Amino acid sequence: MLLAACEPASETGTVESAAGPARDDSYLELVSTGVMETIESEGVAAVAFLPDPSTSWSGFIAAAAEEGGIDLFDIEGESVHRMTGSRLWGLAAAPGFQLRGESLPLLFGADRDTNLVRAYALLRTGPELIEAPIQPIGPQGDIASVCGLGEGIGYVDLMVLSRGTTAEIWRIADDGGDLISATLRERFELPSPVRTCAAGNGSIYASGPAGGIIRLSVDGRIEAQTDGYAISLAAGEFLGRPVLILSNGTNNTLEIRDGRTLELIGDAIIRDGFSIPGVDQPGAIATTESSYGGTAYQSGLVAVADETDGRIRLIARETFARGITVID
Repeated sequence: MLLAACEPASETGTVESAAGPARDDSYLELVSTGVMETIESEGVAAVAFLPDPSTSWSGFIAAAAEEGGIDLFDIEGESVHRMTGSRLWGLAAAPGFQLRGESLPLLFGADRDTNLVRAYALLRTGPELIEAPIQPIGPQGDIASVCGLGEGIGYVDLMVLSRGTTAEIWRIADDGGDLISATLRERFELPSPVRTCAAGNGSIYASGPAGGIIRLSVDGRIEAQTDGYAISLAAGEFLGRPVLILSNGTNNTLEIRDGRTLELIGDAIIRDGFSIPGVDQPGAIATTESSYGGTAYQSGLVAVADETDGRIRLIARETFARGITVID
């Protein structure tokens, strides 16, 4: 069972771990507050949240397995469904999507074998993921990844990356047809290829092996750029500050950057919590402001997959925010 371990903040605004010695001041310190159970998997390629607005503690965490398929976990950390299938790069969730006026949460992933974005519908009563009837979504060029840009009434917007320099924005909506509609709204060229993206703080963030880390407007204008590389990105506001979280898949830390300037706030290490292991090598990451219930998870979560064992750790959003607070 998943345990919550919200630690008190120290005088410097960082979180001290009850499981070990005082933190090294060269790192921002975070503490694991939950962990997903061990499953037979080669690792986690991407993570996404599927919250339940009507019953917060009934939300799910989705993980794209590196060998293919998607695993669903509940907030207690238990594996509740495994869908075998394509190997997916990037995950985008639309938990509020409605089809014919009925709730139909959707999950999207980039399938490099078919060069299409695949869509899956969540049946909460199972729970079960099934292929969703959607019009084809394929970028100009070989597909690289997909990320969610946000939901509105009756639609969700996705950013689809090619393995070249093309990025596209697609709108998914229910227009009453036999298939869920998919409409290309924007196509723009980037100065270099990118392989991962995330949205938050009113911006789009992307990273590639040659072009560093960039912040984009919705029409593709580069608003900030810095050196570096990330295999996974997550963005959000923490204690009123726009933040970008990055992992490169090789270090034992996360990079925490200012969401506007991309300046480094600090490198964060994830320590053990109460009976909860920390993270040795951060990989896929995601964050949500949606409530998952209880005292610890009312204001949301951050999920971090550990490349060393393939298990996902959870950090309460408030705990994460306190851990990355720095005194100017």
